[in-house]
Amino acid sequence: MASFNRSPTRAPNTRKHIKSYIEYESRAGDLTSDAAFHSSQDGRRKRIDAINVQSKKRKVLPSDLDDSLSGWVPLRDDNTGLNDDFDNSDEGDDNETTGAKRKRYVSSDEPMRLWRPLADLFLDELLRHEGAPAGTTCACCAKDWTLSPRKFRCRDCGVFVQCHACWTGKFWSGTALCKLDYVFQLGHGGFACPRPAPAIREMVVMDFPVIHTVKFRYCACDLSDTANNLQQLLRNGWYPATTIDPGTCATIQTLRTFRLQNAVGNLTVHDLVRIMERCTDATRVNAIPDRYKGFGRMSRQFTFLKRLQRAGRAHDERGALGTKGGECAVLCWACPQDGMNLPEGWRDVSPEFQFLYMLIVAMDANFHMRHRLRANEREDPPLGDGWAYMVEEAPYHEHLRSYVGEEDVSTCVAFQALLQKDTRSTTGLRSSGVGGVVCARHESVRPQGVGDLQKGERYSNMDYIVLSALLGILALFLAISYDIACQWRIYFPTRMQKVPERLRLDLTKMTLLFALPVWHAAAHERSCQAQNSLTYTKGVGRTDGEGIERMWSRFNTLGWASREMLRGGRSDAIDDRLDHHNWEKKTLLWLILGLTGTSLPHKLVVAIEERDRQIAGFEQVDGSLDEDLRSEWQAMVDAWVADRDQPNPYVASKIESDICILGMSEATIRKQLAKEELEEVAAETNGKKLHSTSMSAFLVMGMQLENQQSRIRRELKQRPLLLVDQMERISQMRRALLVKLAKFRRLQAVYMPGAVEEMMEEDDARDSELPAPEAEEVRLYLPSGLPAGRRAGCSERLLEREARLREGQLSDGISKLRRALLSRTHLWDWKDMRVRGQRAGTRSAVLSQRIENNIQDIAKKYRSNREALIALRGAEDCSEWKVSRDEDIRGDEMDEVDMGARRKLGRIGSTTRERYRSKVAGRKEGSGRRGKKQMSWIWTSGGGPGEDEEDLREAVRIEWSRAQARRDRWTEEVMLLREEMKRVLRFLNSRAIWWEQRLVVGREVREDVRAGLRAYASRQASIARAIARQFRSMWDTAASEVVRAALEEEAMLDITAGEEEGREIREEPGDIEFL
Repeated sequence: MASFNRSPTRAPNTRKHIKSYIEYESRAGDLTSDAAFHSSQDGRRKRIDAINVQSKKRKVLPSDLDDSLSGWVPLRDDNTGLNDDFDNSDEGDDNETTGAKRKRYVSSDEPMRLWRPLADLFLDELLRHEGAPAGTTCACCAKDWTLSPRKFRCRDCGVFVQCHACWTGKFWSGTALCKLDYVFQLGHGGFACPRPAPAIREMVVMDFPVIHTVKFRYCACDLSDTANNLQQLLRNGWYPATTIDPGTCATIQTLRTFRLQNAVGNLTVHDLVRIMERCTDATRVNAIPDRYKGFGRMSRQFTFLKRLQRAGRAHDERGALGTKGGECAVLCWACPQDGMNLPEGWRDVSPEFQFLYMLIVAMDANFHMRHRLRANEREDPPLGDGWAYMVEEAPYHEHLRSYVGEEDVSTCVAFQALLQKDTRSTTGLRSSGVGGVVCARHESVRPQGVGDLQKGERYSNMDYIVLSALLGILALFLAISYDIACQWRIYFPTRMQKVPERLRLDLTKMTLLFALPVWHAAAHERSCQAQNSLTYTKGVGRTDGEGIERMWSRFNTLGWASREMLRGGRSDAIDDRLDHHNWEKKTLLWLILGLTGTSLPHKLVVAIEERDRQIAGFEQVDGSLDEDLRSEWQAMVDAWVADRDQPNPYVASKIESDICILGMSEATIRKQLAKEELEEVAAETNGKKLHSTSMSAFLVMGMQLENQQSRIRRELKQRPLLLVDQMERISQMRRALLVKLAKFRRLQAVYMPGAVEEMMEEDDARDSELPAPEAEEVRLYLPSGLPAGRRAGCSERLLEREARLREGQLSDGISKLRRALLSRTHLWDWKDMRVRGQRAGTRSAVLSQRIENNIQDIAKKYRSNREALIALRGAEDCSEWKVSRDEDIRGDEMDEVDMGARRKLGRIGSTTRERYRSKVAGRKEGSGRRGKKQMSWIWTSGGGPGEDEEDLREAVRIEWSRAQARRDRWTEEVMLLREEMKRVLRFLNSRAIWWEQRLVVGREVREDVRAGLRAYASRQASIARAIARQFRSMWDTAASEVVRAALEEEAMLDITAGEEEGREIREEPGDIEFL
């Protein structure tokens, strides 16, 4: 409603007195102005003038952009039972969908029970094919084949019999076509040639599943003028193994079949050739040509040509040899790519919506992809160096030659990548693994986004790989997820200046964000987790950053097959496997981005439901706050988002570091004690000391002896049955301990006379017939170990200094315990996600036990130090050091209340079958080791929420900040998913136009080849438009309809899965037992 300000004025340039007032414009528009109303004194005349006309700054929404999809809302919210459907999706009978049970059919419920009585029938029919057929008529000449001395039937064409083959009178015997005097004619589709080449040749043709030996002739008539020998073979669908006088070919269909078998089932060339040999003659009575090397060469060339074909290189005027880096890679349809799937004017949207056009990538290394050096190594470059997913070798190696070393600023937990980045064993290896970059939200490998690692996960390698993968991007914001991002990012801008200039990012036009993957973050310090968490990174939605791990899990199988390959063959194999991975991810976008087909409710539906839940949860927390307090906390959040060096609003201010603030570390206390002793000696008049070894050094020596005794006891406990060399090592440790103990006893006589008397009394009381105690069982008699009456001879300074050293060890113990618990949590998550098989499981179990033993040792040392401190100062003065019970030693993983939904997002789109999906999905949030429990004092000691008002206020502030972050991330997730759907449709339409432009072939070719190129371009354009139409029709519906359809589909899948898995898994309360 417009507001008015009326004031009587005299109208300009008139003698009449008129009434006038001004109407202030308050409506939105491109221009803003005030309207001045002038009326005459009698009210009969009125004039309106526009004053203060100026352009009005208006917010630009994504829906305001000039784009056909700007106003379209995929899976629109209709708020009709969406939450109710989700809330009830895990309850009730799995067979119930809409209240009525599905009708049961024996044929689908128990098909094996129906088949078992018919086993004899099936067996008889299989054996029936071994004999002669009932009929006697030849399929070709219609004569009685029983009169012919030779009969045959083709394995592939059917069971009918012809008069010229291999019936012995008793059974069928195998034979080759060449032995039947059959000559195949090239150039005419197998039909006769008017002027065939005189020479009859033999060719080994690999046509899955059989290896044939065929006699053939080349065409020598007029048709041969347009096709040489190689072209005749290729036009017949035979791919030659060599280019000069080929003697081996494989059919195109066989090469296509193998490519899918290799990419999907990891079938190797060796395995396929052996299968074909067995199908040809399982007994090996007849000699079968070995074509292992030839088929490997043909399949490698064929997959390379398919990448060129799908990239449109045959349509380009530059041809195949003019291909540029990354041009053969399958691009991600949903990632922002300027000129392909972004609307016009996307850079002009208001700042709060710019995150919709942010590129989010994840990077990591894979050490399963090792590559060995070979004694028979020969030069074997890749067929398309740098054309797809592997980086170009020459500039990459040139960059690495200048590498000398790199400064590490490790301030976080000892992560594997940091520990082994320069020390990983590379003996006998050309590369110790590969590094890779994928789009974090859709798990597609970036063009030129994979490179070999020569020695561990060094920054120089990863810098080049990630910058190569980001070459040519145009984005306002770029987020990078990396499991050591907290360290890697520190000198990244400096290191970037050392890579080739063409790869450098223009940081003046782009904002870089760095974050830790969600599950890997558990292995970092708490302060590092909160500082670099994706949960608190604005604009990334609910991206977990673990997409590259899911990609590696499917990629690892190639590691064993490619370990012994030549350099070029391995590079081409990696390119082909990643090419298949990217294409499969794209065709599954209907599943990933929120569509229900034959799977569970997917990402967008999950995000909508969780967004509404988090909004309601935040409003509940926010509604009770005062406006001033809300403004204060919001300012703190905004300041941290703008500058992460500001106080973190998501953690307690007193525990942003993992160093316990109840006391200083032992090393710091040692330095202080040494300084104090020097000052004491300088203050004495004679400048003499009791001994050259100071009092603090004496105490430290005693504590070190305690540690050595604990180490020996731990070795004996972990290895009850010692081998000879282990026993010898224990004996050496005991001897070394006794030598140090003798020196300690001499110092003990100086500083602790009471201890000498205690030792003498103990020796007198010990039975002389019993053997002397082992070195690890000898009592040390430190001041804390003496009875109170014996401490009279000790200096008060000695008692106090031991107490201070004990406090330092307690402080260090809490920090070590926190780190060990974080490592254990990370190992658990790693085992759940990655460890499969007995061998890997055994390794993981050994490592888990080692970490568990370390945790128990730290806890035991903490308890002994606490008991010693109580003996010195009393229990009341040691109340800040709490009792360490077994139930207190647990991790606090900082799980959010929406972790279940976040896990579900990560599983959506995975092509790996979840064997016990229904069981895992049925677990309640809060069950098991990752449940919501009261926080252990180990994590709050020295800075956790207390009972006073200030601590309570901080606890509420943390919960409010986290609830707001969850609300914002899920709101962003819904917006990102909908924008990604639009980008997919734009990309497909753009790709269709791109292929239609290739209808005009850009290079000179024969007319028949031109017709093939045009047909292929038309087919690719049609495919792109068909996929776009299918996606649009599937996504153009209400979210609640999708949920209901998905729940019905889920119930059907659960029935089938339960029948298949029920024989393998017996479910018990809270666990799964494998039979």
